[in-house]
Amino acid sequence: MREWLGEMAGILCIMTIMLQLLPEGGFRKYVKFYASLLYLLAAAGPILRLFSQEDLLERFLKIELLKEEHYDLESAVAGLEGLKNELFRSAYEKELTAQFGEIAEAYGVFAESVRILFFDDDTLREVKIKISPKDNLTSDAEDKIKREISGIYGLEQERIQIE
Repeated sequence: MREWLGEMAGILCIMTIMLQLLPEGGFRKYVKFYASLLYLLAAAGPILRLFSQEDLLERFLKIELLKEEHYDLESAVAGLEGLKNELFRSAYEKELTAQFGEIAEAYGVFAESVRILFFDDDTLREVKIKISPKDNLTSDAEDKIKREISGIYGLEQERIQIE
């Protein structure tokens, strides 16, 4: 606004100086006419700029639409993050199941089923293993399996159940 007022004052000063310097006569009325047109155009500049920016509302709506799409994408990414975590947890659980089966086989038993429970932070909470003998079951195989799992995975032996 200050810029526009400065322009108006400058144009008015220049017009006044020009008109004072020109001699009286026919030529002066033409200069006055064209200077007045210039002044009118300069004064109407802000109004003309408003009309030339009639798509301002349209741009505002597009920006708001883009913001909403961005929010939707962020929500979708958050959903994918949860899915990715589920996939990782599932793969982790499968790998642990296979490892527990290998530990059981190392002590001469077969792991029929393995059930793993996790805390919310994906750390092991409890392991339940149902075993059956392959050949001859040694009496201390269950204890050895518990100690092995406890030592490798840092899980308390009380949280390991072997049937």
